[in-house]
Amino acid sequence: MYTLKMVTAALASVAIMAAPALAHTSVEMANIADAAVLETLPDAFSFSFGQPVGLIAFSIRTGTGETVETGFQPPKAPAKTFSVPLPDLAPGRYTFEWRTLSKDGHPMNGKSSVELK
Repeated sequence: MYTLKMVTAALASVAIMAAPALAHTSVEMANIADAAVLETLPDAFSFSFGQPVGLIAFSIRTGTGETVETGFQPPKAPAKTFSVPLPDLAPGRYTFEWRTLSKDGHPMNGKSSVELK
């Protein structure tokens, strides 16, 4: 009986510790790969997640850390796929940064860098 209680307690502990990890989702697809070197930039940065999330922030930073104006407005509803229009960018290094909110309320940050020739 003691062994059964110990096994049950151990399994419950593992399940509790794993729950937050299961709540998070990551980018499954993006039309601009991290560390990409591009001659031309697509009209939009499109990316998809494994489950619906709320896209609450999106920004672009130059190689020197300056923020590029994007005019981003967060979508009203969670989705699995987002397409954020990109401004005209001069050649250089840029980092796309985003913040999402999972359905259980956990915020998640992501980023992808690109060099534009």
